[in-house]
Amino acid sequence: MATKHKLDSKDPHYKEGRRMALELKHEHILAEAKRAADERKRVRDPPHTSKRDSVGRGKPRGRRGGRRHASATATYPTFECSLSSSVEVPFTATSTKLNPQEEFEKNMERLSDILASCPSAGQPQSSSASSWSFRQQKASERWKEARPYHLKCLISKEAVGHPLCGLCNKPAVIRCRECLPEEWFCGDCDVLHHKKQPLHNRECVIRGFFEAIPPTTCIIKGEAGYCTHEQACTLPTVKMPDCSCGGTNFTVLPGKPVILITINGRFDLHQPLYECQTCQQQWTPDFKDLLRSGYWPASITNSTLYTLDLLSSLQELKIISPGFSRQAFAKLLEHRTKCGGRSGPINGDALQRSFLELSYASFEEDQLCCGAPFTCPACTPEMLAVSADGNRKLYRFRRNGSSDDPGFFEGLFVAEDSVVSRFVDTIQKAVKNTQGRGTCGDSQWTAARETSRRASKLDEEGMEVAVCRHGFLLKALNMYRGEIFAYPLYLQKELMPAKAQFFAMDVACKYWPYLEKVASVLPALQELTTMKPFLSVMHARAHATKCEINWSGRNQEGAGTTAEEEVEQVNSYLSRCALTTKYMSKAARVDMLTLHAMGWNEKKNLSLHQALSTRYVKTCQRLHDETARLADLKTELDCTDELVSQWLSDVKEWAAGETPGTSRVSQGTTHKEIQQSIEGLYLSVRHRKRTLYCQNDSSKFRHRLRRKLAEDKKLLLQEIQKYNDLVLESATTIDVAVVEHSLTGENTVSQIWPWEVHGSANISIKKRVHDQVMLTRRLHEETRVLVLEMAQHCTWLQSLAMVLNNKLAEEDVDQGNEGLCCLLRRRLSEVSERFQMVLQQYKTALGPEASVLLHVEEEDQSDLSSPDTSEDEEENTI
Repeated sequence: MATKHKLDSKDPHYKEGRRMALELKHEHILAEAKRAADERKRVRDPPHTSKRDSVGRGKPRGRRGGRRHASATATYPTFECSLSSSVEVPFTATSTKLNPQEEFEKNMERLSDILASCPSAGQPQSSSASSWSFRQQKASERWKEARPYHLKCLISKEAVGHPLCGLCNKPAVIRCRECLPEEWFCGDCDVLHHKKQPLHNRECVIRGFFEAIPPTTCIIKGEAGYCTHEQACTLPTVKMPDCSCGGTNFTVLPGKPVILITINGRFDLHQPLYECQTCQQQWTPDFKDLLRSGYWPASITNSTLYTLDLLSSLQELKIISPGFSRQAFAKLLEHRTKCGGRSGPINGDALQRSFLELSYASFEEDQLCCGAPFTCPACTPEMLAVSADGNRKLYRFRRNGSSDDPGFFEGLFVAEDSVVSRFVDTIQKAVKNTQGRGTCGDSQWTAARETSRRASKLDEEGMEVAVCRHGFLLKALNMYRGEIFAYPLYLQKELMPAKAQFFAMDVACKYWPYLEKVASVLPALQELTTMKPFLSVMHARAHATKCEINWSGRNQEGAGTTAEEEVEQVNSYLSRCALTTKYMSKAARVDMLTLHAMGWNEKKNLSLHQALSTRYVKTCQRLHDETARLADLKTELDCTDELVSQWLSDVKEWAAGETPGTSRVSQGTTHKEIQQSIEGLYLSVRHRKRTLYCQNDSSKFRHRLRRKLAEDKKLLLQEIQKYNDLVLESATTIDVAVVEHSLTGENTVSQIWPWEVHGSANISIKKRVHDQVMLTRRLHEETRVLVLEMAQHCTWLQSLAMVLNNKLAEEDVDQGNEGLCCLLRRRLSEVSERFQMVLQQYKTALGPEASVLLHVEEEDQSDLSSPDTSEDEEENTI
């Protein structure tokens, strides 16, 4: 006979067993319920024929429609679970004839009652923790609940108590957080322990609270209690070599004073003076020993030293935050000095000088390891496009007291001023210049100049920069006469060895005729005309519609989807540097901008494979979408391929021709003047809105521009009203709402005026088809261009690894080149690992045909790991 056991709720397996028993019970109940329902339906429900089947469409029955029969109730046996709390659930079955929907709903109600009456183990419920707002709300609530406890802990940590020394168990008077977990020391143990650790931040408690003390202060217990004494601390350096006499007994004495500046501020120490007890010879660490110890001098005398970690942090901070000044960094270090119980100023000028010296030495070291900071791997050896533009924010105030010493990086990134000046003089002597600004339609462009005057209060008025289509900075020069055409002409000449196919500018429609005029006079520049002009895609929106069709990069064969607006991204970064560089000397400004440019290119280089692969995937997806959109557009307009080709020709002919007056009323001079005024005001307002922030760093000047913008817009609307009053046909009037919408920037389609229609009422439709066809073609080209650039990137890395291997084989370790050999090995290892990572990324993007498309050999991928990492969120368990 089976014995019924009672489960103990304290048993660790109680909950699991209870859950399993309830699940078995639920399954048994459901099976019995299903079996009873089948039996009832088979035996008690007679088959019947629906009236719908015999008569046709019968009367629709609702949820409780149809005949009702008397119900008979049958009681089914109950089931009991041998748990501490049993549950009895009666089953009843009705013999009422119900339709299938009613039967299903009734069974669902009974099943819900059964499940609700039986307690079950807690199931994981899906919450809205995936919602960012919900997680933030929960985090805020938890922080709010924990604030009183945090405050209590914050106050309690200031209690001194009665600590004991972790080494000798005597009463402690010194706490050192950097020696955790043994943070408490008595006076004697503190002197012995921190004699070789002078850079630790210590706190004493002899006055009843924590008080930061410098490393030159020690605590001594006397008859009257604890008191402070001064001590000499030596600079920690690497171990000195053995003496030539063979003696092994040395004494370390404090030498001349030295200032050490770390990320924790300033430390006043002494250089170590080593004395051999055998031959009494003395020596101190030289520059090589200091450098091996991780220090960099602030001067030749080594009286002030900086840690290499500090200067490396400064470099990274300058790249991340270009507007961060050296004076602000010096103030930060002074604050850290004060927090450590120390004192003393930190010279910002000496810090910058030492930083530039180290940066130049690091650059020369990188050059020995085949570094190329201003080369784009994806554009070597075939570059698709170069874009040049001026940045008026990178000006520098005239300073009479500044030094004329040349910079460390003179001519590396920023061209030498004397060379550029001679080139500009040669151009201006050979070509008769046109005064005034260039115009496109009736819009005036500040950058479209052949001559300009110097500013009175500025030395450099800005900088002209050139970048590739991946955003790598290639070359730059200082502007002294505004944005004249001779400056981009010089950059184009310097970058000619890169063999770029296109040269992009925001005023390419005015620059290219100037280039052809100069090249006809100076045969040495004739080679520049082999490149193709390229009007930046977004800048083209501020040009006349015909100019956009003729010069925009979207309509250039072979350009892909190159927007050539990358120079605007670079200028946005460099403009933040102007917050500090405009107050520097000429040499310091060039050096700092060069360092920022190298840092920018390094960041671009590290993410180049991700940018290309992502761009390829998005381009393929967009090509599919735009191809479908083009097909839908053809279907909507009911046009064949032959008709599309004819429309493309019509649009090009319309853009290439002049715009005569088509209306009979427009024969008058007044009407023609109104048309030109409307075009000029519209392009002027659109251009001013685009350049309001990107070319002006003064809020006062932007306020004046906004006022001028409002005046021009008001005048534009008045001119449109005048034109609509003069036009007789309502079909040729200008829709004011459409014009205002296009000025908001939300509409990227260029405005086509009624007088530009040439008698063809469907020129707008033709241009719409033209733009869609051009976009589809450029996307097709972009896929081929990206595959080529991926292949060039892989080839560049392979070639660099081969060069490093050859150079490493040529170096002789026996001739004192061991350090260089180690640098080459490290550089080779980095390039090899990077090549494997790049290859894996491209294979993921391109799919099975990656090896064929990239033209690279298969290599062992066993040691590869994905460059992508994921980080779990803190509140993922909410």
